[in-house]
Amino acid sequence: MTLEAGENGTGKAQFGVQSVEIGLRVLAVLAQAQQPSMLRDIAKEMAMPAAKVHRYLVSLARAGMVEQEGSGGRYGLGPLALSIGLAALHQLDVMKISAAAIADLRDRTNQTAMLAIWGAGGPTIVRWEECRRPVAINVRVGSALTLLDSATGLVFAAYLPRHMTEDKLAEEMHDHNRSDVEKTLAEVRARGMAIVRGNQLASINAASAPVFDHTSHIVAALTILGPERRFKVNLQSAEVEALRATAAEVSERLGFPRMAAEKRPLRAAAKRVSAPQS
Repeated sequence: MTLEAGENGTGKAQFGVQSVEIGLRVLAVLAQAQQPSMLRDIAKEMAMPAAKVHRYLVSLARAGMVEQEGSGGRYGLGPLALSIGLAALHQLDVMKISAAAIADLRDRTNQTAMLAIWGAGGPTIVRWEECRRPVAINVRVGSALTLLDSATGLVFAAYLPRHMTEDKLAEEMHDHNRSDVEKTLAEVRARGMAIVRGNQLASINAASAPVFDHTSHIVAALTILGPERRFKVNLQSAEVEALRATAAEVSERLGFPRMAAEKRPLRAAAKRVSAPQS
C-alpha cells in the first residue's frame, strides 16, 4: 500500500492511499465509456499494464463495484457502483449546486444573474445575484416570468413537455401567433438558448440557457440580464459564452451526460431570437 501526500486547502499535507485512487480511476474509465469495456481498452485508457489493471478489477468486482460479462468478457459497473450513483443523484440539489456558479457568472460577465425553476405560476425566480451596477427592474426572488416574452420563459417553453406548459401558453397566446411561437421555440432548441431584447422589460436585454439533470430533463434556467446600453447581447458575445459554459457545468454536476451536452448546439449564427408577434 502506497501513501501519497496532498494538500487540504490549508497548506497542510494529507496522506491518501494510492491504490484507492487508482481503483477510482478504473471506475471513472468504466463510467465514461458508458458501456462494458475490454480489459485491454481499460488498460490503454489508463496507460497502465493490463495485468496491473486486472488486479484492480478483480478487487473491485469482489466489492460489487465492477462486474464481468462471463469469463474473459467485458467489464462494466457493478450493482454497488450503481447504488452509490443513485444515492448521489438523490442528494443533488440544483439550488445548492448552482449557488456558487451563479455568483461566479455574475462576476465573469458583470451582469445580473439569476436562476429560475418551473413553479405553479410558471418560470419562477429562486436565486438572484445583482451585479455592481444594479438593474432597475421590479422582479426579484419569487417573481414569476412570462413564457413568451422573457428569455427564461422561452427556455422552459422550448424544453418542458408541452402538457406542462399548455395552460400558461394558452393564457399568453392571445398576444401572439401560434405558428410564430412554434418557430421561435424551435430556434431556441436549435441554438440551445434564448435571447430577448427589451421584450418583457423595456430596455433590458437577457440571455437564458437550460439546466438539465441526469434524466436529460430541464430542471432550471440560468439567465443573465442587463440594460441594453451595457449588455449588447448576441450569441457570440463573451457574456453569452460564459452563460452557456456555466449552464453546461451545472448540468454536468447534476448528472447530465457530458456526451449529450456536447451534442447540443454550442454555437450558431448571430441571429436575434425574435419575440413572437401577433
